[in-house]
Amino acid sequence: MPLKLTVVASDSEFDELVRCEFDAYESPQCNLKQLFFPIHGFSPAAREAAIQDAVKRQIHWHRSDPTSQWIKVVDVESGKTAGAACWHIYEANPYTVISDDECNWWPAGEARNIANELMGQFLVPRMAYMSKPHVFLDICFTHPTYRRRGVGNMLMEWGVQKAEAKGLESYIDATKIGRELYGKWGFVEGRQREFTLAHFPATSKRHELGELLLPFAWWPMYRPKGGKYEENKGFLPWEKER
Repeated sequence: MPLKLTVVASDSEFDELVRCEFDAYESPQCNLKQLFFPIHGFSPAAREAAIQDAVKRQIHWHRSDPTSQWIKVVDVESGKTAGAACWHIYEANPYTVISDDECNWWPAGEARNIANELMGQFLVPRMAYMSKPHVFLDICFTHPTYRRRGVGNMLMEWGVQKAEAKGLESYIDATKIGRELYGKWGFVEGRQREFTLAHFPATSKRHELGELLLPFAWWPMYRPKGGKYEENKGFLPWEKER
């Protein structure tokens, strides 16, 4: 079955795209998806409500950010979405203005406070690491039935070519499942980071959300211009020079 990469051009494409995203991040389970798109309940109706909310928010985030570029890989015969990615091409430092938006898709109170804290743990290091022009891979996923068929490489090639054409460095916050793929495209790993709720009071809500959202670990990954990183000479942008 041939595969084709296309640029997402219409809001109507996001419903199938998000369904592919949910399937991808539920096999295997990725707790970061639970932070961004929680399912409040255990029924099929609760999952469907979460998908519909995710569709609305993904469209809003995409349309409100001129640097957002969604691409997808489509099975030519069936028309199904096999995978997708969202790249951002930052030709200036994107973090000169820091958003104070909350995780308002979580109920106000302790649950939202915990979600805001974890979101900060995930986003703040990136702001310190890459406060300069760069190309950023925000999200990348392949539907479980299309894995090991080159979908990820197609999505990566598109973004790496953009970085090369612009002469920019690139950055990814990599989950465990994507590290090997990104490494093949010249990305170098930084120190593992992980969520913690250690400083929150040991309430029943903290325990409940800890069960839902933890553990989650990720690796900041960096690709220099040209994709050539010499370990004995270079250093990651956020490390002190050796």
